[in-house]
Amino acid sequence: MAAVQTAPAVKVEGEPPRRPVHGPKGPGAWLRSLIGVDESVLSMAPLDRGRYTAMALIVVNAGILAAVSMFIMIEKFADVPLLAALPVALFWGWVIFSVDRWLIASSHGTQSSRGVFVARVLLAVVLGFVVAEPLLIKIFEPAIHRQVAEDRRVERAAKLSALTACNPVPYRVLPAKDITSCKDRGLLLTVGANPVAAAATVTSLNAQVSTLSKAIDKDMAALRRLERLGHAECGGERVGNETTGVIGEGPNCRQIRSERASLLRTSKLPDRRQQLADLQARAKNAVEAQGVVNAGYSTEIAREIDKQLPRPEGKIGILEEDDALLALQGKNLMVFLFVWLLRLALITLDCMPILTKRLAGPSTYDRQVADHAAADMETHEVFLKHAKTQNIQDRVDALHLLDEQERHRRLHRERHESEARNEQDEQVKQQIRDLAARLKGRPGAAPE
Repeated sequence: MAAVQTAPAVKVEGEPPRRPVHGPKGPGAWLRSLIGVDESVLSMAPLDRGRYTAMALIVVNAGILAAVSMFIMIEKFADVPLLAALPVALFWGWVIFSVDRWLIASSHGTQSSRGVFVARVLLAVVLGFVVAEPLLIKIFEPAIHRQVAEDRRVERAAKLSALTACNPVPYRVLPAKDITSCKDRGLLLTVGANPVAAAATVTSLNAQVSTLSKAIDKDMAALRRLERLGHAECGGERVGNETTGVIGEGPNCRQIRSERASLLRTSKLPDRRQQLADLQARAKNAVEAQGVVNAGYSTEIAREIDKQLPRPEGKIGILEEDDALLALQGKNLMVFLFVWLLRLALITLDCMPILTKRLAGPSTYDRQVADHAAADMETHEVFLKHAKTQNIQDRVDALHLLDEQERHRRLHRERHESEARNEQDEQVKQQIRDLAARLKGRPGAAPE
């Protein structure tokens, strides 16, 4: 808006003029200029100076708070030196100040509609939230850091329990349902030690030892039975229907002894006992090897689990701090109320210039600005009207000039055609005279 130069008021005899009142050139004028106040117009409404100075201070304070907020946020996000963070914070404060300045300057001399007012308030609310959050985190930083430490401890314990359940020590085979659940959650760990193979080897050797032991025990039971029956049959002892009870070395006695000797030959008990001893030694060694593998597996699993666990120490990010602040609000009603009161106070601070202008209605300065704007529009309309009139006159003059030029061209053409006709008539007359002279026999030029 162009500054309007006001003429000094006419002095009435006996009374000094009161308008305009030119204020001092100082910080107040400079502050008001930041929100687009025209001092030449405000000089005719000196009572509004304090109002607009206060508005300018609110806008400046909002920009300073925004710079501080951004400085805190940079400290949280990036580890940069002060000389690098300060320009970024100042630039952000300048951006917020520029937006707030536009919100105020654009409302001078106007009474915006409800939709425009709501849009401006919403923009101020958004800016207030952006400025408020880092400041809130800084204010509650000690409590937030304690909450973050507690959250990390709980998270570490929960993940340790889940990793231990999915990777049991000592190793054991998990049910298929548990394996699927652990795999979906990414909790299965892979290490160099292979307890599965060691367990399979021990199981296989134990199974072989058990099978061979059962076979040897079965053959030994059969041998003892044949020995008992042979002693009973040869000694004449009656054992149910299995012996005859006749003493002496009869056919049945010899048959039983023959079966026992055949069983000793076919069973190969000495070889199988040696094989059993070898298997038992191998099984013992496999158990010892399994113990070594399980010890290595336990060590490697413990190391991998420790790598997977979140660190209780380390830099705390702003998102983690925001989650901790939410947790504190949920735990403590006083924290919840104070956080929202402070947040609303900062938002209200950013909305205050717009709200005060809306609630207080148009000031004298606003009405004067509107009048000057209307006067400027009238001047502009007069200028346009004059320009249109001048344009029409120029077009009329151009048409007159074109008509004059066309008339001159037409006269010149008619004069040229008349001279051409006269010359042609003279040539015809000369030809007639020449022809008449030849007909009379007197060649030569005919008398005029």
